[in-house]
Amino acid sequence: LRELEAAQRALLAEHEERIHALEMERRRLHNDIQELKGNIRVFCRVRPLLPEERQRQRGLPHLHFPPQDPRSLSQVGRERRAELRYDFSFDRVFPPGASQQEIFQEIQLLVQVCA
Repeated sequence: LRELEAAQRALLAEHEERIHALEMERRRLHNDIQELKGNIRVFCRVRPLLPEERQRQRGLPHLHFPPQDPRSLSQVGRERRAELRYDFSFDRVFPPGASQQEIFQEIQLLVQVCA
């Protein structure tokens, strides 16, 4: 029984070493992927309008979210200077209707630890 216990402890130690080595390899590969993609990501999330803003502004007609390009956001001028247009590019743009789950799905591979 003692021999079996010693053998099991040795096997457990081997497996723990293997798990540690694989975890270190996973972290290294994750960091390599992040380096290749670029370490800094810029996301834009446009929050939904508050009730009083909805009444005052009647929506967000000055913001355009091109459906074919989830990385772009355009703002057209309001009131006095309607001809002005500003185009912005991000790693990802989330319109007001985006859910927390949709946002997390986009960034879940970047998150290593949540506490």
